[in-house]
Amino acid sequence: MKDSSKGTVYALMAVAMFATLGTAFKIAVTHMSSYSVVVWMGFWATLTLFLRLAAEKRLHTIYSELRSRPVFFPLAGVIGLGLQQILCLKTYEMIPASQAIILHYTYPLVMLLFSWIFFREKTGGKSLLCVVAGFSGVCVLVISGGALGNLQLTYGVLIGLATSFSFALFCILIKHADFPVTTGMFLFNLFGLLFLLSLMPFYQMEWMPGKMQMFLLAYLGVFPTAIAFIFWNRALRMIPTSRSSNSALMVPILSLIFISVLLKEKITPFQGVGMAIVLASVFMNVKLGHKS
Repeated sequence: MKDSSKGTVYALMAVAMFATLGTAFKIAVTHMSSYSVVVWMGFWATLTLFLRLAAEKRLHTIYSELRSRPVFFPLAGVIGLGLQQILCLKTYEMIPASQAIILHYTYPLVMLLFSWIFFREKTGGKSLLCVVAGFSGVCVLVISGGALGNLQLTYGVLIGLATSFSFALFCILIKHADFPVTTGMFLFNLFGLLFLLSLMPFYQMEWMPGKMQMFLLAYLGVFPTAIAFIFWNRALRMIPTSRSSNSALMVPILSLIFISVLLKEKITPFQGVGMAIVLASVFMNVKLGHKS
């Protein structure tokens, strides 16, 4: 399998895991505070990656990589797996969820902008059109929820945009850096977790969740966080930014399907139209990649 095709597979596997995050998080926060959920997610993700490095007898790479990039790993970890998490929570606290979703999923477009500003990575006109079309499909999905309302430039909206920018910057930084994936993701999660723990004086932390809650928290940390980010990191290195950005737009679709199946919320015909637009844009971008 060519690297391009393999990268697309990695991206789709990561997207499938990312899509379970919303449903699992929604279930988890019915029993615990959102801050506690995010901290436990960071703990399980960091522990999972540490154990994997130990099993592969590569713990020594942690020190060597951190020594070679003493600023990059802490900075990227805080941006992508610390600050971004807090901004995301604040967005959901301040504005309707439907507005938060559409703001968060501007990050694939911001990725294209950052990739050009910082690395002069060019994007073909057709690929860019596919990403914009996919984003329009996300807009249809959100509007069909009936709660888009009057999206004004409020403090909550600015925080939502900051969430998008922080995650887009994280994706671009790791895409253009050369490091062992598992070691890098361990360091990112470690510094993201340390950042979250430093905010403990401002939030209430729950240290003794029940068995079922802990199982759900472990799932959130291991699959949508640790493993999914390993796949996403590999995908970013193997495929163009436009295609990875387009693939990311499938997360709202799969999230909606999981919510419908697990939480019994209905999918409307209008939402089906939005899904079709996003799927068509992803398909066309993949086809363009095979032709190039």
